[in-house]
Amino acid sequence: MDLSPATEALVSALPGMRDMDTEELHLVHVSKPLSEPVSRSLREIEDLRGRLGKLAERLRGYGFSVTVEVPSGDPAVEVVKSADYRDTDIILVGTRSHTRIREAFVGSVAWDIVRRARRPVLLQRIEANRPDPESALESQGSGLPDHVVHPTDFSDAAAGAYPWLAALARKGVAKFTLLHVSGVEGNKNGQETLARLEELADRLRTEGAAEVKAQMRIGSPHEEILAVGGRNPDALVVMGTQGRGFLPEIVMGSVSRQVVRHASSRILLIPAAPA
Repeated sequence: MDLSPATEALVSALPGMRDMDTEELHLVHVSKPLSEPVSRSLREIEDLRGRLGKLAERLRGYGFSVTVEVPSGDPAVEVVKSADYRDTDIILVGTRSHTRIREAFVGSVAWDIVRRARRPVLLQRIEANRPDPESALESQGSGLPDHVVHPTDFSDAAAGAYPWLAALARKGVAKFTLLHVSGVEGNKNGQETLARLEELADRLRTEGAAEVKAQMRIGSPHEEILAVGGRNPDALVVMGTQGRGFLPEIVMGSVSRQVVRHASSRILLIPAAPA
């Protein structure tokens, strides 16, 4: 959390995480490294702890166990380090959209967390010019999406997303779209691909999903993902990503990054399991 007014959407999403059976929240703000005069830096850190502490008290009222951390250093490095130390199930981070700074933000903090993380990252859209984050808790809503979109290329990374899809279905999400995008018109393996999508759809129906659609599309993968649901603020895109940071030139040009840059929906990125 950067504790700017733009974090309202992120803060207001936290009580809704109860709908996903979340029990513990760890609020992390990464401060700048200590500088001269050190006493001023220490006072600033204590001020940050106090602001996070007020949010923590409010969140405890929703039944969460809440801790506060204010490490100093590189934001992405420290956030991932904290998540690994606490063995969290998910990292929730805000991303700004529809502004000129979107690309810089996604490229510097949020996407850097995605690249480095070895665990799922949930990206929540936040907008500028919002009220103070402490007031956002008064207007929180459900944490469950209206529609889940799952793009898949049937890779191991994509397969790692299925447990999350099944859990969402069991929690009551009714509408799912399973999507495979091919860049080659007249794909010779079209029938086989559709059969694999339908098999996955049947598995979700047994988990309780009421409306599951299997779609095959031809075109740009990220554009088709956006068209199916990525532009819907009430939707959730669940997709696999390498997310390890070892091959940044490949990861940074991936479909997931393009979706992150342009989507209005929440995006849950699942890293590939370690080899």
